[in-house]
Amino acid sequence: MLVYMAPCGIGLGHAARTLAIAKELVKRGHEVVFSTYGEAVEYLRKEGFKVLKAPQVEYKQRDDGTIDLKLTLSRGPSILYRFMRQVGAEIYYTGQYKPDIVVSDTRLSAVMASAFRLIPRILIINQLLIVIPKLKPPRRQFVMKVKGMFERLSLEILSRLWNLSDLIMIPDFPPPLTISKNNLLIKDEYADKSIFIGPLIPTRPEELPPREELRRKLGVEDRPLIFVALSGTLYEKLNICGLLIDFFRKHRGNYYVIMSQGLPGVHEFYEVDGFIKVYSWIRNRYEVLKAADLLICHGGHTTIAEAMYYGVPMIVIPTTGHTERMGNAKSAEELGIARIVPQEKLTYKTLKEALEDVLSNPEYRSKAMKVRELASQFHAQAMAAGIIEKLAMGAM
Repeated sequence: MLVYMAPCGIGLGHAARTLAIAKELVKRGHEVVFSTYGEAVEYLRKEGFKVLKAPQVEYKQRDDGTIDLKLTLSRGPSILYRFMRQVGAEIYYTGQYKPDIVVSDTRLSAVMASAFRLIPRILIINQLLIVIPKLKPPRRQFVMKVKGMFERLSLEILSRLWNLSDLIMIPDFPPPLTISKNNLLIKDEYADKSIFIGPLIPTRPEELPPREELRRKLGVEDRPLIFVALSGTLYEKLNICGLLIDFFRKHRGNYYVIMSQGLPGVHEFYEVDGFIKVYSWIRNRYEVLKAADLLICHGGHTTIAEAMYYGVPMIVIPTTGHTERMGNAKSAEELGIARIVPQEKLTYKTLKEALEDVLSNPEYRSKAMKVRELASQFHAQAMAAGIIEKLAMGAM
């Protein structure tokens, strides 16, 4: 069986979770080919998979990594043109490779192309609700009305197009652990074809050596380990990396910091002041995560899911205007396993307060371990692979 996987190429979260399924499918004797763009291309190629490069679609950002909605919308014709080129590329690739099934991760172009080719298709998505970010308080009431109308229109259009999928797999925990609950709105027309499978991660904690052994390997037995795992676009990652290095140099607490800039294909490393190690990319990131006492992240769905599987409390710094990440962060905070420091409120004082709170309060670790016990019951990639096999064979 040939499985055609088309993850979104913005950031690495979508590519990482489809990679987890791909590895499971290969174990079962199937062939997998990817179609994507951006950073995900190099990331997946390094994992040994064939990757077809699709035209890139992206939103515009300011220098600090925040979303520039005005600039993005002003380039609407250009974005539409790129999207249609992407649809055309998917129609061409699926015609060339003739896959048994198409698995799209948040890529409408792949869903539309496979519908055109009459190929069985699965959509992986954890954000069915589109919310326009509000960066500044509106001066007039009609602005909010227009915003609401636009959101409802976008939701209605996307709902109809997402519904072209034969099945929708939601890579999240069912309630009450759902990470993306603030961005999920499962409408009646596709409720029967939607299923929670649990978050997809490539490596589970039980597959690694004991935590104490990993801490000895990293040389951090006697002090807290803070793991900074950055995700998102290049602008987001580099901006927050610089801010956090400056913070840790000033704070100089009794801890050890390992930072991943999330730049696949780059092999750079440097050490700052003897206790901060900065890597462009960490291949053994799950070993570091299992050894960590605290995770600092942007609030990407996959990263938060990983922390929940591994029982690690978090400080989440959502990018300004990124409604999905803020929603994810709020879910983690409500579970008692995270503190939120929004990027627009990120100062030395706010980060220091959050850092000291999470590290000194044992409740965060205790609740994170309870969440880990519940999360360990989900084996998402095995479940996803089984569903893909059944739909490809016409058994669903």
